[in-house]
Amino acid sequence: MILKPEQMDFSDKNIIMIISGLPGVGKTTLALSAPDVLLIDADEGISRVKPEHRKDSSIVKKYEDVLADLKACEGQYKTIVIDTCGALIELMKDWAMRTEPTASKKTGGFSQQGYGIIKSEFLRLSAELKRKFNVIYLFHVAKNKDGDETFYDLICEGSTKDIVWQPADLGAYLHIINGERYLGFTPTANYNAKAAYGIKGFVKVPELGDGDKNDFLTKLFEKVKANIKAEADSLKPQQEAYEKIMEAGRRIINAVGSVDNVPEAIAAINNLDHALTSKTELKDLLKKRLAELNIIYNKDTKTYEQR
Repeated sequence: MILKPEQMDFSDKNIIMIISGLPGVGKTTLALSAPDVLLIDADEGISRVKPEHRKDSSIVKKYEDVLADLKACEGQYKTIVIDTCGALIELMKDWAMRTEPTASKKTGGFSQQGYGIIKSEFLRLSAELKRKFNVIYLFHVAKNKDGDETFYDLICEGSTKDIVWQPADLGAYLHIINGERYLGFTPTANYNAKAAYGIKGFVKVPELGDGDKNDFLTKLFEKVKANIKAEADSLKPQQEAYEKIMEAGRRIINAVGSVDNVPEAIAAINNLDHALTSKTELKDLLKKRLAELNIIYNKDTKTYEQR
């Protein structure tokens, strides 16, 4: 189905988000603030979360455990948190080497074909998860120096760290500025990030005190969906105007019966108060009408003629 921009409404879409940061900044606790979470714990992250903020967790040792628990939990949760994505990729490596002969080099170690298998499986898993859940991928980062600049790069096996951004809607680096935590959604020379749906720049993450509700990402996702809906609603008046103009334009075009009517029809279409894609569409409809009537445009005389 082909949709026009004004017909597109993504306010019910699921969100894939990347959160990266140094160990100890609170990535796991923050991720657990998303709506109705199941944590896929491949990095023993839940043990470092205060008991009052813990959520249902799948403690996995093999990639097959991940797949089995994800299948079993369908319909029970709104958000899946992968902690960490780097650890998930390591589980995928082990799985690939056990199940795909081409994933292992004859001399030992992981092959280029193996990395291709992991990339394909990661994209497949992301697409499957997004159909059913919001998804949050957590990443540790490593400090890499380039001259005087420090870049905080995702800790993830090989080139796989580059493809994880492909399915992501949002990506943020969680860091501490003057003792306060911020999510940076706009990429900088120091870290990768991904802004969308009106969420950009620095967003402050409040500190949690005893008894405080951990719902920061739940509210952020609500804001994302509200922004998407507002964008769609802003097009509705244009859509109404578009439909009226298209109706008037079709009447003009249907009234064309001979060469003599063409200049008048063109002028009338041009004088309409066009909205969205109405002008282009009506010109195309007029061309089709002229073709039906065997009317052509003579470039030499710059007039329309009966063929």
